Amino acid sequence: MSMNPSTPEPQAQQDAAAPVDGSAREASSRDLPDCVTAQTTVDSAEAAEALASALIEQGLAACVQVAQVRSYYRWQGQVHNVPEWLLTVKTTAEAAAGPLRDHIAQRHPYDEPEFIVQPIVDGSEDYLTWIRESVQPQV
Repeated sequence: MSMNPSTPEPQAQQDAAAPVDGSAREASSRDLPDCVTAQTTVDSAEAAEALASALIEQGLAACVQVAQVRSYYRWQGQVHNVPEWLLTVKTTAEAAAGPLRDHIAQRHPYDEPEFIVQPIVDGSEDYLTWIRESVQPQV
């Protein structure tokens, strides 16, 4: 950071000085993408298939991709190295923040399931429209 008062602060430093009264959060939440990917892992192909099918059938996802992966992690003081099935869920931010999160929390086979949501910041407009039209949670 420059000590010259006429030099503007870098954007990150300006953002750090933003008010914390919620007004900055409200403004930024309107700029968030409405389509996201969410991911979780399960311990078997059968569990992955059941979860993926349920998410589609209940309108919580437009698409679920399933891939076998190997996970390395520490859990309850021990290091694990196990095969898992990664589900990448194409959905809306609204569904991910509510009914999808709830579905995974209630029906996932793990005590502490992975649930990570990432914004889709760009993509084919037709594909993103398809996601928005396809996700219709059955409540």
